Amino acid sequence: MLPSTPPPSRPNPLRQVIRETVGIAARSIVLYLIISALIGRFEILQISMEPTFHEGQRVVISQWDRLLASFQTGIAHAAGEQTVTPAYTRGQVVVLYPNAAHEGSPLIKRVIGVPGDTLTIANGQVSVNDVPLAEPYVHDAPTNCTQYCGPVVLEAGQYFVMGDNRLNSYDSRSFGPIAETDVMGHVILRYWPLNTLEVYP
Repeated sequence: MLPSTPPPSRPNPLRQVIRETVGIAARSIVLYLIISALIGRFEILQISMEPTFHEGQRVVISQWDRLLASFQTGIAHAAGEQTVTPAYTRGQVVVLYPNAAHEGSPLIKRVIGVPGDTLTIANGQVSVNDVPLAEPYVHDAPTNCTQYCGPVVLEAGQYFVMGDNRLNSYDSRSFGPIAETDVMGHVILRYWPLNTLEVYP
C-alpha cells in the first residue's frame, strides 16, 4: 500500500490578513507621497488678489508644471540644446515665496512676465515686450510703481508677478523678479467656500 499523501497545509488566516493590510498601507503611503508631490492646498490670507480671490478662500495648487519643466529642460540639455522650458505662463496665478530663503508666509500673485520677457511699468500702464498688456482682472487702475519699474529683462527661470489689487499688493514691483524655484505651484482649483468653486487652467 502506498503511503497516504498528507493534506496541503491551510494558510494562516491571521497571517494573510496582516499581509494584505500591510500591502494596502504601503500602497496608500506611496499614493499619498505622489499626490503630495504633485498638488498642495493653500489658504488665502491676503487681499492682494482681490477681486479674483478673497481672504479666507482656499485653493488647490499644482506642482506638476515645475517638475515637468525641469524634466524637459534636463532632456534638452542632455541633447546639447540650450532650450529652457518655462514652468508657468503669463496670466497664471501662483503661490510663491518672495525670497530664496523661503522665509515668512507664501504669497499668491499673478504671473505678468515670463523668462525672455522685457517688462516696463510707466504712466500706470504695464507693457511686455513693448506691447501694452490688457489686464481686465486688475482691481485698481492705473498700476503704480516706484522701484522695479523697468525695463526689467527676465532671464531663464525668472518671473515677474503682481497682485490684481495693485494698490494693496506686495509683489515684484517691490522685491523684483522671482526664481522658478521659489514658486510652490499654480492655482488649479478654488474649492472653498463651495459657492465660489472654480477650475483654473
